[in-house]
Formats: sequence, structure tokens, C-alpha cells
Amino acid sequence: MLNELELPNDAEQLRALLLEERAQRQRVEAELARLHAASRIPLLNPNPVLQISARGELLYANPAAELLAQELRMQGPSRVRPQLVQAATQALRTGEAGQRDLTANSLHYLLHAVPVMEDGYAMLYLTDISARRRAEQEIHDQREFYETILGSLPAVVTVLNPDQTYRYINPYAEPDPILRKRRIGRTFAEHCRVHDLPQALAVRRHRLFERAVRTREMVRWEERWPGPDGESPLYWLCYYQPVFGSEGVLRMVMCYGLDITTRRLAEERNFESEAAVQAQQAFTKQVLDLNPNLIYVRDANMNLVFGNEAARRWQQQLITAAGTATHRQALPAREVQAAAATDAQVLASGESVVVEERATMPDGSVQWFQSVKCPLVQPDGETCVLVVSTDITKLKLALKEAEAAATARENFLANMSHEIRTPMNGVLGMAGLLAKTELNEQQRAYTDIIMHSGRHLLNVVNDVLDMAKITSGYLELEQAAFNLCDSMGQAVQPLVLQAQEKGITVQGTLLRESCPHPWVVGDPYRLNQILINLVSNAIKFTPSGGTVTVGGYLVDETEDTLTTEFRVSDTGIGIAPNKLQSIFQEFTQAYTDTTRQFGGTGLGLSISKALVEQMGGTLSVQSEPGKGSTFSFRTTLPRATAEQRRAALAPKAALNTSTLRGRRVLLVEDNAVNREVVHMLLSNYGMVIDEADSGHQALELFGQHRYDVVLMDIQMPGMNGMEATALIRQHADATRAATPVLALTANAFRSDADKYRAAGMNDTLPKPFEEAELLTKLAALITGSAQAADSPPAPAAPPAPAPRKAAKAPKAAPPLFDLTMLRQTAHGSTAFMNRVLASFLNNTPASLEEVRAGLAAADWPALATLAHKLRPSLRLLGAAALVSPMEVLESPNASDAERKAAAAQFADGLQALLEVLPNDVDLVP
Repeated sequence: MLNELELPNDAEQLRALLLEERAQRQRVEAELARLHAASRIPLLNPNPVLQISARGELLYANPAAELLAQELRMQGPSRVRPQLVQAATQALRTGEAGQRDLTANSLHYLLHAVPVMEDGYAMLYLTDISARRRAEQEIHDQREFYETILGSLPAVVTVLNPDQTYRYINPYAEPDPILRKRRIGRTFAEHCRVHDLPQALAVRRHRLFERAVRTREMVRWEERWPGPDGESPLYWLCYYQPVFGSEGVLRMVMCYGLDITTRRLAEERNFESEAAVQAQQAFTKQVLDLNPNLIYVRDANMNLVFGNEAARRWQQQLITAAGTATHRQALPAREVQAAAATDAQVLASGESVVVEERATMPDGSVQWFQSVKCPLVQPDGETCVLVVSTDITKLKLALKEAEAAATARENFLANMSHEIRTPMNGVLGMAGLLAKTELNEQQRAYTDIIMHSGRHLLNVVNDVLDMAKITSGYLELEQAAFNLCDSMGQAVQPLVLQAQEKGITVQGTLLRESCPHPWVVGDPYRLNQILINLVSNAIKFTPSGGTVTVGGYLVDETEDTLTTEFRVSDTGIGIAPNKLQSIFQEFTQAYTDTTRQFGGTGLGLSISKALVEQMGGTLSVQSEPGKGSTFSFRTTLPRATAEQRRAALAPKAALNTSTLRGRRVLLVEDNAVNREVVHMLLSNYGMVIDEADSGHQALELFGQHRYDVVLMDIQMPGMNGMEATALIRQHADATRAATPVLALTANAFRSDADKYRAAGMNDTLPKPFEEAELLTKLAALITGSAQAADSPPAPAAPPAPAPRKAAKAPKAAPPLFDLTMLRQTAHGSTAFMNRVLASFLNNTPASLEEVRAGLAAADWPALATLAHKLRPSLRLLGAAALVSPMEVLESPNASDAERKAAAAQFADGLQALLEVLPNDVDLVP
């Protein structure tokens, strides 16, 4: 019974066990199902999962890690395998999880290594972050792009935090990277304190910053900074642009600064043009769109690709005013075509051009632009034209007014020259004729005064006209070969006599002492004018008993050039330091009473300075009141070639006045005194003169008679000389129409002479003229005309055998002296002529002994120097017999035998001249 009673209990237990086992099995099956589902997670994971042992063996790899698994299985070199193994072993060694970046198969991963210490392996979980890396790279590239733009801008760009500290500063604002980094986080006020800038700048900026934030608008202002040299200020155009976030909170303030120093200085000095304002280059619309110039880009079809605000505004004004669809339709077709032509030139040549462009506005007004056009290659490879146009309308108007003023001044000077030179021609001409008559000493003194005063007045007129030519750009320099030492010495020789008469000692240093062969090519007249002005001033301002020193010195020489310096020193009144610069200004003298005490126009030094500068040299002065002054000028001139020296030394043919005798002249001159002067001059040489006081009367006489030459005045009432000459050239008889015409003009500009030649006149003679110059020009015109008439062109003939040369008649020996030039130079003053003769007779015997000593010692350089020294005096005395031996002695190419023979001839000639030369002109037959 007991067993029977226990069986049910056992059954229940068994049943319970069975039920528990079933439940356990169900739980295991559920766990297995869960584990099975979990095991699929690595398989479905799109990111690689790897299991690596402590020895670096691959234990597991999900499908996403297949490529990495292949890297681990392969035996060859691999860049990825060492990184994976190292990540696993390091995690197992440290017992801590770690992460790193990994690049494999062109993909970027974030690798997490998790150690499983109890089982001795590590799990590697890789997350593909390639998209994030690309985004980061794009952000980096974009940031670098914008920083490159900001770093390349020729303008200051900074970014300020809301507390006004610097967040960003571009390289233009601070080129030094160390200083630029140091400024980040500081305020502008701190920057001013560090660099000792005015605190007023910081106070003003603080106020403008707050205004920009308060108004939420851009604030624009100008700043004046101390310049680097401490004197010239710098001007900046600045902007504050606040930037707010979406919530309306201030994020930052952009600050821009442009250097406008050039523009401001140009405005302050009232320049005629705004051309000095240069457009700031390489700017963006975000930085600046306020440039006043029109800046735009056009393609090959003249279509607008880009235009700044000024260009768009100007084009819109055209469209609105004309009511057209485009601004090109509002402009005349010829102006659009001209712009298109220059655009095409830029595109074809690939080079920049600068042109002036005209724009006729719809209301008829005209605007002028100076446009700089250059090629601009677009990113797609298309070449366009970048244009920067500056409005120069005001400059054009100012230039036109300046040209009108210059023309008016030139006309005034021409009229003044005519009105003064015409009567001066009569005064000097009559005085010259009077000097040739029999006069007593008092009458001759009066005549000399008239001549001297007249020439002084003429010098004043010439000074004024020279200054006018220089300022107008009409002064042209002659290019002739000459001996610089001889030319300057001859120029100041009369001034030496003047100084000696005043009781002044004159000392000199010849250029030849430092430069044996000072032959150059230049304008000897203008160089002499400079030296004469300086020496004249020295004599003028030096009292009796003082000293004037004149010297020429070699500074530098090359094979092609010669640089020399001439200095003039005196022991005169001197010049105050604060007057040294003003003395070179036009019509300015150092002291207000200079003109009253010493005379002069105040133009000599300004003319000299302008002449020296036009020759590429410099004129300087050193002076001390009461001790004297030293003026010096330095020039560099081309050396004269041997051919040019020979041509300059060739003897000039003497004037043969016999060709004038019996010739018929038509004298056209409205001034009766001038007609009388010319008539008396030409009558003395046997010429027949017909006179006309107007162009109409001249044409009547020309129609009635044949003339060898016509002397034609330019300015006459009714019909001027050019009009009369034009009608003469239209004469039916070609021979008479070609009659030589010599223009008599009181105008002094070279352009006038060119104008007269263009009107048909053969040559020009300025008033007042010298007798010799008038005779020379008449002889040349008459001789040339006669040769042209007597020798018509002949047909070419075969060459004939050369005839036997006939024996030449022996030439007559040239005279030992001829005082014609001395008499002309003295203008009939016997006292002056006798003074020159006495000086020559007293000083030449010593020179003759030096010549003989040089001949005995064969010292050819010394003999050449003596010949140069005596040449001016011998030329003045007309010693023609000594010209040939002097040329041989001075020639660098002569042989010793030729020099020896020439020296002997020169010594004998000097001896003979001293024996026959009188000391009184009254003794000359």
C-alpha cells in the first residue's frame, strides 16, 4: 500500500521534470534562435569586422571585411596588414580598447580595436568614414580657397568678434605671420598702444563699430595715418559690415580697408586729372564695389560679362536717357565700332592697349574716357577683354584751355617780337651805317652808346623769348661738331676785357689741361650762352678789386661720350641760403633791389638751368653772403668723330660780294626806316633796289620787272608776306615763279621759319640782322638760282677719256693780316681795335718763343696747345697764312715730319706778322 501511495507522487515529480525539461528545451531553442539571429548581425553588418589572434592570425572576417581579409591572408608586401595586426596586438598588450584612422582600397575607416583578454584575441570594428572625409576635404579646400582670395587681395581685410577683438587678419593688413598671429584676440586699441598710433583712431573705430551694430548697416569712413617717414600721411578708406546669425545675434563684423593715399594727394594738389587714382586690382564684390572707374569685361562679341557698380550705373543712365534696350544702342554707331576695333586688337595681339574713347550722350554732351584694355582668359578658356575706363572729360577741357592759352601766349610773343625787333632793326641798322661814316670821337661815342643800348634791349627781348621757347617746348638744340675748350674760351674773351676794365682779376683753367682733345657734338651757341650768363653775373656782382675764376674740368670720358664741368667762382656779394633756390625762377632775383643796382631781367639763371637740364646735365650753386658764389654745370656730350672734326676745321669760303653787283632786288617792307637801312646797305655793293611798302605794291612791281631776289617782310597790312609769296609762286612764267624769296621776320620761333618755308620762301632772316648775314644769304640765294638757271639737267653721256690737266697758275700768297673781322667785331670803335692790337703785340712774342722751344724739343702736344691758344686772336686779325700750319699742329693724325714743317712755318709766320702788324688802326692803309 505504501508503494502504491508513493507512485502518484513519483509520477507527479516525473511529470514536473518532464515539463521543466520541456521548458528548458524551449528556452534553449529560443536562445539558439536568438544566438542564430545574433550570429547573422556580423554577416549583415556593412562595416568590416575582423577577429585577430595575439599572433596576428585572422580568426574571423565578415563579408564586408573580405578585401581586408585578403590583405591579411596574402604573403607579399602589404601596407594595410601591418596596421591591422598592430592595432590588435597593441589592444591585447595594453588590455584597453583603441582607435585609429585607416585608409584601405581608396576608402577611409575609423578602426576600433577591442581586446578579449580571456580568449586571447581582439575584435576590430571598422566604420567607413569616406563620405565624412570627402566632406571635410571639401570644407578644407573651400576654406583654403577663400583664405587664398583674402590673402591675395590688395586691401586690408579683418574679422572682429562681438567684443571687437581680432578673429582674422589677412596678409595685406599684416605681412609678418608672427605679428599677425600675435594680434589675434587683441583689440585695435591695444594695437595702437603697441605701435604708438594716435589713440583717436581707436576711439573713432570703437564708436563706428557700435554704430554699425546698432544700425545693422555698413559704415564707411576715411582715416589719416602717420606715414612711414613720419611726414607724408597715409589715407585709408574703411568699411565695417556687421554679420548677424539667424537668431538675430551678432556673429562678427567684417572690416575692409583700401589705401587711397594716391587719390587723396592728387585731390589735395588739385591735379587736372583723376588719372593718378589707380583702380584696386583683384577685388571681389563682397570686398569693394565702390571704385569710381568703369571696370567691365566684354567677350569677343562685345557682350558684357561683368561690370562693376560704376559701369552698371553709367550704362543704366544711357539706357534710361535714350530709352533703348541696351547702352550700345544709345551710342553712335561709329563710337561703338571704334571700341569694337580696339577690343579686336587686344584679342588678336594678346597685349594691353591704352586708348582714349569718346561717348556722345543722348543729350548731345560728350564724355571722354581713358581706357586700359587687356586680355583676360576665363576659366573655360575663352579670352575676353578687361577694360578699366577713367573719365577724363575735365582733363580734356583743361587741356584744351591750356592749349588755347599757349597759343594765345605764342601769338602775343610773336607780335611783341615783331613790334620790338622791327624798330630795333632800324635803330641798329642806322647806327651801323652811321658808324661807317666819318665821325669825330664824341659822335663815335654817341654811336657806340646807341649800338650798346640797342643790343642790350635786344638781349632782354631774346631772354624773354628764350624762356618762352623753353616753357613752350619749342627750343631745339643744334647738333654740330666743335672744340668745347676753344668755343667756351672765345665766348668769354670779351667778358674778360670787360672785367679788366672794371678792375676785376680774371683767373682761368682751360679744359684742355685735363682733356687734350675736347671735341664734342652739341649746341655750341647754347653752351656758350650758359657760360656767358654765369660769367656776366660773376662780373656784375663782383666789386672792383675782386676776382672771378673760370675753369673747365674733365669729369669722365668713354669711347663715345665726354663729361665735363665748368665752374665760375667770384668774390662778390654772395647769396643768402634762403635765396639759393629762388634765383633759378623766372623773373626772380635774390634781392628786390638787384635790378636797380645791377640791372638784368632775372632770366639768365633760369634760362641757363633750363638749357643745362635739356642737355641732360645739372646746374648747381654754392654761395655765402659777403664771400662770393660758385656756379657749376655738368654735361655729358657725344664725342665728335674724326670725320666731323675735319669737316668743322675745313676753312669756310670767304664771301664774294662781286656776285651781288648789278643784281636787282625787290625789297618789300612796310617800315620806312628798315627800307632805308636795307637800301643803304645793298647800294654800297652795287645792287639795284626797288621798294614796296605792301604786298599789293610788291606784286605790281614783280609783274613789271624781273628780279634776282625778293626780300619779303612777313607782317604787313592788307596782304602779308606769305600771301604775296604764294601769288609769286603762281606766276605763269616758271622761271620768274622760282625767284628766290628771303623772308624778313621779327618772329623768333623756329616753327615760324618752318611755316615760312612751307609757304614757298627759300630762307629766313630774323630782325635785327647783321650786315654780313644778309649779304651771305643773298649771295647764296642768287648764286643757287643762277646755277639752276644756267645748268639745266643734261642727258647722260658715255664717259669720255680724261683730258690732260692744264698747268695751274701759281696762287697768290694770302695776306699776313686782314682787320675786317676785327672792325666788324668792334663796330668801328678804334679804341677797342687798338686795345686788341696792343694786347696781341705785347703777349705774342712770348708765345713765339714757346713755339720755337717746342719745335726744338719736338714737343708736339705743347705746340698743339699753343696753336689752340692763339687761334682766336689770329682769326680775329685775319692771319689766313697761319691757318694751314695750325691745323697740322692740332691734327692728331699728322706725322712728326709734317708737324716739324708746320711748326717752322708757324714760327716764321708769327714773326712776320709781328713785324708788319700796326698798333694803331689809323696806320692801316
